[in-house]
Amino acid sequence: MDLRILPQRPEGTLSISDVSNECVEVHFIPPQDSFRYLKKNIEQWLESPPLLMKFDASTDYIEIHPINTLETHKDFLCKKYDVLEKIVVEHRGLELPQSTEELLEILEQLPTGFIRNFNYGLGLIKELLPLINTLEKLEVNTLCISESSSTPAYILEELRLCQISISQFDRIRKELAKVANRARATSLKYRRIVAHNTLSGFLDDEYYPPTLIDIKNNELDKLIAKDLDNAHVSLSKSEQSKAMSLVKNNAREIAKQNPTQLSKLRNDIELVSLEELINNFERMLSKNLNENVWQKLFNENQFILSMAFGYPVIIIEDQASVGGRKLSGSGEKISDFIARNTKTNNTAIVEIKKPSTKLVGKTEYRPGVYAPSSELSASITQTLDQKYNLQKDINSIKVNSRIFEIETYSVHCALIIGKVPSNEDQKKSFELFRRNSKDVEIITFDEMLEKLKHLHSLLSEN
Repeated sequence: MDLRILPQRPEGTLSISDVSNECVEVHFIPPQDSFRYLKKNIEQWLESPPLLMKFDASTDYIEIHPINTLETHKDFLCKKYDVLEKIVVEHRGLELPQSTEELLEILEQLPTGFIRNFNYGLGLIKELLPLINTLEKLEVNTLCISESSSTPAYILEELRLCQISISQFDRIRKELAKVANRARATSLKYRRIVAHNTLSGFLDDEYYPPTLIDIKNNELDKLIAKDLDNAHVSLSKSEQSKAMSLVKNNAREIAKQNPTQLSKLRNDIELVSLEELINNFERMLSKNLNENVWQKLFNENQFILSMAFGYPVIIIEDQASVGGRKLSGSGEKISDFIARNTKTNNTAIVEIKKPSTKLVGKTEYRPGVYAPSSELSASITQTLDQKYNLQKDINSIKVNSRIFEIETYSVHCALIIGKVPSNEDQKKSFELFRRNSKDVEIITFDEMLEKLKHLHSLLSEN
């Protein structure tokens, strides 16, 4: 196996020159091979190499003038930052360096957060770039760091100078380091998830299921995870609401720019909604719930009733009065739902009982034959009585309710009740009775669930 050795930054040299008895300047001289990248001739450059540092023992300050030492950079040997030109650090008891070795010792004493290798042009480490960017937005070209913790932070706009204490600088450094470390950890987590999910796409999902991304309540997770196309993202309720509002508010524009994607999104949402409805339906079937709970489910998902009739219907009223003055008024005869055929306006009645309602008697009427249960017979009679009252009073109901687009040509009645018996003889007896009940369509709850599953299967294939 071939090993690739990454090249290191070529080492330059330092030139130390006395300005006065209490001040020296340090200039950076790049390696000989870098001269070909200089924009001016070598002789001109050697006369005035770039200033890297300045030491002033009279004030105990070290001036750092960060420069770009990457030879292939367009600003090679020019200042490293756009606006910020120098960083001044207080160093009490400063002794002027007389050699490169003494200079390197002083560099090692710079505060944490500083680049200490002069071959990299000095300045601040990468994690502190947000601090530099903020200062440059304020047009600050000199950052002064004081050793005294009592020194107040201030900015002198006229001098374009910002002064902070070493403790304030260290606080900023630690906070930015926390963010950077958290970002690295978060990025690593999501990169591992993407790698896992991408690999699981080639493997058996049963043994290598995709990993669900749980976005924590912080911006780093959201920013990093928002563009992971092959990741499964878990959103909070507020984030779900915002996402739905965003799509809703931009639906018209999305339809113009990318109609296929919008159509696919709509289909995916409908499929997921149907899956949730099926899961909820199954959970409810496993419990002994009253009729009101089921009526609420059908009211919130009215398309289920269309499957009961086999043609499109819309709900006119729930808990409708079919024997009173108007549908929404009080009356002795109450139907769970009054619906109408959207094409013919013919009226339909839906009566809902409980899944636990028995459909046939407990004992055989004759060998292998069971009579319908009293609950089933009574429910059919109740539904037929509602039909009778609706047909009898339809004219007054239409006038009083101001609903004229309903007709009672042949009122279609549906009764949703019980579950299909498990005993074969009971099942046969129920089916024989049901198929001879021509005026009331009898549908069981488990059959409604199967209709939903069949619809889901058809939509999934499409």
